[in-house]
Amino acid sequence: MLLNALLLASTASATCLHGLSKFKRQEPADGSVPISNFGYTGLQGPFNWASLGPENEACKIGKNQSPINIDASISKASEAPVVTIDSTQPVEFENLGTTIEVLVNGTTSFAGTDFRLKQFHIHTPSEHRVGEEYFPLEAHFVHEGVTDPNALAVIAVLFQLSANTSDPLLTSLQPHLSAIVNPGTKTPIESGLDFSNLIAHVQSTPLFQYTGSLTTPPCAEGLTFLVTEQPLAIDVTTFNEIKKIVKFNARYTQNSLGEENLITVAGVAGT
Repeated sequence: MLLNALLLASTASATCLHGLSKFKRQEPADGSVPISNFGYTGLQGPFNWASLGPENEACKIGKNQSPINIDASISKASEAPVVTIDSTQPVEFENLGTTIEVLVNGTTSFAGTDFRLKQFHIHTPSEHRVGEEYFPLEAHFVHEGVTDPNALAVIAVLFQLSANTSDPLLTSLQPHLSAIVNPGTKTPIESGLDFSNLIAHVQSTPLFQYTGSLTTPPCAEGLTFLVTEQPLAIDVTTFNEIKKIVKFNARYTQNSLGEENLITVAGVAGT
């Protein structure tokens, strides 16, 4: 289901797929960033994603959809990933309309597979919940396999509001938020971003592991999720600045893994 959906979505505007080698987005002639063709309200929202294109069929019939509520049925990863991201590299910061993302290079080795980091993007509030608790913000670090580009993995990092300062990654990102307030805008960050604490956190905190799906169209399944058990910090001011730009972009919590898609369940509810 993952490969077929990726092939169908090769020219679609899907947040989770940006930067992947099999996803070649069409750049506007004016040099702006292409804006996603889906949303989070009304007919553009998650309950109608399957109607936006045939490649989105899994959004309504998939039985291993993300995000989920992480409970006792979800196992911890048996090993820590080995993550390398150069904090001095120039990156590009973009507003896709449905999220803000950073195009960045890095590598992650996990469970015998080498992955390339392609980008990370932000969801407010969090898409995953842990023991029913949601978090103010979640960042998805999207990877593809080095030898098999169809192998996708996402490291999902949760953030909790703090009365103190934010994690250094968000602290280094915050000064550039004003440059991408409007959808379709982008700005280079030549000085790079500080990934040091985030890398240490991902490699030391317990991670929940499961096989799920993209949380945006085409909702393709077969993706490995690694979700941090403990959150990093985000201060209130930075959170409000991000929230004002991103607004609401969290897909509703999906059914337990292997169970019927909630859209299928809703279609026969009350009958």
